Amino acid sequence: MASPAAAAPLKYVVGIDIAKDTFVACFGRIEASQQLRFGKEATFDNTLAGFTALLAWTGQQRTAAAPLWFVVEATGVYYEELAYFLADNTQALSVLLPNKVKHFAHSTEQKSKTDQLDARLLCRLGLERVLPAWQPPTPALRQLRVLARERQSLTQQAAKLKLQRHAYQHSYRPDARTLARLADHLQLLARQVRAVDQDLKALLETEPDLARRLAHVTSIPGMGLTSAILVVAETNGFALIENERQLASYAGLDVVQHQSGLAARAARISRRGNVRLRTALYLPALSSLRCNPQQKAFYTQLRARQPNGKPGVIAVMRKLLLLCYSLWTNDRPYDPQYRLAPPAEKEVAPATEAVEATQDEPQKVLLQDTQR
Repeated sequence: MASPAAAAPLKYVVGIDIAKDTFVACFGRIEASQQLRFGKEATFDNTLAGFTALLAWTGQQRTAAAPLWFVVEATGVYYEELAYFLADNTQALSVLLPNKVKHFAHSTEQKSKTDQLDARLLCRLGLERVLPAWQPPTPALRQLRVLARERQSLTQQAAKLKLQRHAYQHSYRPDARTLARLADHLQLLARQVRAVDQDLKALLETEPDLARRLAHVTSIPGMGLTSAILVVAETNGFALIENERQLASYAGLDVVQHQSGLAARAARISRRGNVRLRTALYLPALSSLRCNPQQKAFYTQLRARQPNGKPGVIAVMRKLLLLCYSLWTNDRPYDPQYRLAPPAEKEVAPATEAVEATQDEPQKVLLQDTQR
């Protein structure tokens, strides 16, 4: 670190690259001259003792009074205990989505990738950018996510087991005892799903605000309560989402193009987002094509330009997700007659047909966008 006689810092930042058992922290500072100073990285255990040691180490690195900010990447669930510990100790913290960190890394000259370099990269990002403060999800949203993921896992297991039982039933001379065990396993999964549903019902009864907002989301034709719970749970109530484009990227529903010279691939969604979120939107999209006249009309327009129906379903999934975000953040129910004034300048859609399927309408006017 720079000597105490150096220029007073404007801000301290601790970048943290976290893994299952350990995490690497890099301490840095930005001075009035806009120079960045980085210290030597340190490794700590991803435990309560390691969190306490991190705060003690950070206090030793500070040489003057200046704001201190921690920057952590949302890596799986391994960051959560540290994030809650820092929040409980009133430390300023930013939890960044992986795609934001990746985009920043592309803007630097860093080519290698190690835990130490990743920690320094997060520290540099915090020094160069103004980042939003992380707000821990409420206990209700945390419990909602646990139950939603448990239910989704149980239903996926049951669907796989049904296929196995069906295949075995039609095999040559199936064993009756094996079929009985498969049937017992299916009954067990069904009981567990019902138990999770009871826990979800009890949670919503004790959280009227959460139940009201979920009712707004389920007012969308085709969106059931189970799907709405998954969407809200996987986004933590859209707490880390800053805008619609970021939400589409987080769900992996953003469109990517590959073109160089005369070679060009068909545009497609990135699929580099939350697969649980995309899975939760698929069946509601199909359902909305049967019971939502606006979505059905939009899909019909897409099919007129694109013979393949898959891009149209993906476009409906994306529209449903953005509509859920709008209704949740504005705390209002779905209104099929609602219209917003047209924007001054319309966003021009790319010419590629697959891109048109998902980015055909202006994104800033969400409710109007979903009514076309």
